[in-house]
Amino acid sequence: MNRNAEIIPLPAVDWGNGDIRDVTLLKLTTSEGLTGLGSAYAGADRVYEGLALYQRDPEALRTSDTALMIAMSAIDIALWDIRGKEEDRPVSELLGGQKRDRVLAYVTVDLPITEAKAGDAFEQILRSVVDQGFKAVKLCIEAFGHRDSSLSEQEWDRHEARLLAFARKIVGNDIQLMLDVYGSDPNWTPEYDWAVKTAKVLEAQDFLWFEEPLSPRAFDEFAQLTKTTGIAIAGAEHFVLPKDFEEVANLQALDILQPDCTRVGGLTQMQNIRKVASENNLQVIPHGWNTAIGLAADLHFQATVNDDRYGVVEFWSHRTIVDLLKDDPFALDDEGKIAVPTGAGLGVELNDAFDAWN
Repeated sequence: MNRNAEIIPLPAVDWGNGDIRDVTLLKLTTSEGLTGLGSAYAGADRVYEGLALYQRDPEALRTSDTALMIAMSAIDIALWDIRGKEEDRPVSELLGGQKRDRVLAYVTVDLPITEAKAGDAFEQILRSVVDQGFKAVKLCIEAFGHRDSSLSEQEWDRHEARLLAFARKIVGNDIQLMLDVYGSDPNWTPEYDWAVKTAKVLEAQDFLWFEEPLSPRAFDEFAQLTKTTGIAIAGAEHFVLPKDFEEVANLQALDILQPDCTRVGGLTQMQNIRKVASENNLQVIPHGWNTAIGLAADLHFQATVNDDRYGVVEFWSHRTIVDLLKDDPFALDDEGKIAVPTGAGLGVELNDAFDAWN
């Protein structure tokens, strides 16, 4: 397969706070001339390594360690694209059947922590993304939960609650809101009691989910939180190996699992994660901080979801999303949704100007 594989480094992705991640595109071409596209949050050298191992042992696609499993994601996604083209069917049909032809997109927006006054930077930024046509917004509020001595604990409680109520007032009742507090940050300090209080505020403001309110492996506290709050608790975006998702699901430590198809081993592992989630009455919503190929895969994956409330994808306006493919396939419609790509396989093609990137 090496003769028919093209491995292309993409611009690195900045996850914030100095966390820079390598991203690699893979093009696999069969002897019949069918091309499959995949991508992974791994460097080109790691994808080369994964491809060589896969050639020797195809089972490595399912059994690798963390670093290689991430690289294997590109191979798996490309193989699904090829299979769809071989069978002349979209990937969503291969994944179990398309339930919808459009999927609601949510945008993640970074916001400053302000005094919640009309016209401030918080309001301006939030209104700007709603004006772009998004009907679902995930808030990431600077240092939310990280408190200092400038206010008492009760004053901080009131201040954070005001900001969340302010967000709801800005967007109105027809926009879905979520909150991500980055509990996977190594410097995360808020504890369980804070998470409970914040969850109650979010529930009162009709937020859809509360993301990473605790450190990723605080499984017992996560399980307790999901049982005692009325808002869905989301997380697990940093996990890669199937055993970690299985543990979280079997403990029912979350309501929503958030695997990234470009990290967890591709769409095959996404299906496996969904299976164990379903067995435990949990939802799976992809973490979509990836590339145009990852987003196309997410759209096909989410097109098979039965529950409209959780049939959403994350849309991030980054170069590897908006410039990589032909024909701008991810344009929002007037309901804030993205059409599932039509045609065989993933249904997307690389932009003709792609070579100019490198």
